[in-house]
Amino acid sequence: MTRIFILIPLILLAACSSKPDNAELAEAEAEQDNIQTAAGKIDCALAGAVRFSHNCTTDRISGPDRELLIIHHPDGGFQRFEIVTDGRGLIAADGFDDTQIKLLEKDMIEMTAGEDRYRLPARIQSGSAKPALQAQ
Repeated sequence: MTRIFILIPLILLAACSSKPDNAELAEAEAEQDNIQTAAGKIDCALAGAVRFSHNCTTDRISGPDRELLIIHHPDGGFQRFEIVTDGRGLIAADGFDDTQIKLLEKDMIEMTAGEDRYRLPARIQSGSAKPALQAQ
């Protein structure tokens, strides 16, 4: 009978976890990831789609010779553009169809590359009628 009383506390002690409950921390980190992802999203119409959806994301990569804008598609595909300061704004970085840019509003452009279209924030450089990519 004494052995049963000794085993019960040991079983209960083994059932307790020594790890702290970090559910609140995990939730806060997931929320921060969602905020960062939502902040980098742009509107896109891919593969000839008529309607735009708000599910492409962007990354900027700066190198010693050039700066790139990478637009990630929700299916894992992507397009790379070189950010240029000669008034054109963006040019194709991977040899696909020429990039065409049209001004939608004073601070928004629509860029077409092949069958894909993207809407991006932009600003007009002083002394130029062509849009430039908005710094983010």
